[in-house]
Amino acid sequence: MIFWYRKCLLLSMTNINESMNRFGLGPNVSRLQENVEKQNSDTSQTLDAAVNQALEARFDFLERQKGEFTIFAPKGRISNATVKLFKDKIYDAARYNGCKIIINLRYAVLIDSVGLGVLINSHKTADKNGGMVVFTDVPERIMNNLSMLYMDRYLHFAPNMKQAAKMMTW
Repeated sequence: MIFWYRKCLLLSMTNINESMNRFGLGPNVSRLQENVEKQNSDTSQTLDAAVNQALEARFDFLERQKGEFTIFAPKGRISNATVKLFKDKIYDAARYNGCKIIINLRYAVLIDSVGLGVLINSHKTADKNGGMVVFTDVPERIMNNLSMLYMDRYLHFAPNMKQAAKMMTW
């Protein structure tokens, strides 16, 4: 049985190599590999840095005070690479007694687990200090993901800024 399996595997590998040569892919693959090897060796090391810079460049974070409300509006990906740009501001605002924070997610593209952790911690901190955080204008795709995680039962959501302000009148 094992012999038969090895024979089939060897035949399939031979067929793949023959197909690559038949379609002219074999020499192209080796040329591509040679070109990659000729490039600067630190190119692969800086690729991750370039990707992170590109993602951070598209991220923006707006903060505004309107009366008793502190409004935050992240734009782009709320991820491990971008939370360092705004988490201290949100946490500082959540530490005030009776804080009223609105986080407008209209322009958020993605929220990863680290970004979600920052949003949950800001909610917890505000709640502990007698304040409230309300998330508003959440894109449908993000809201569906948050609902699957049962965050709609834990966090406060409003369809728009006006409704968010109404939720915080106590």
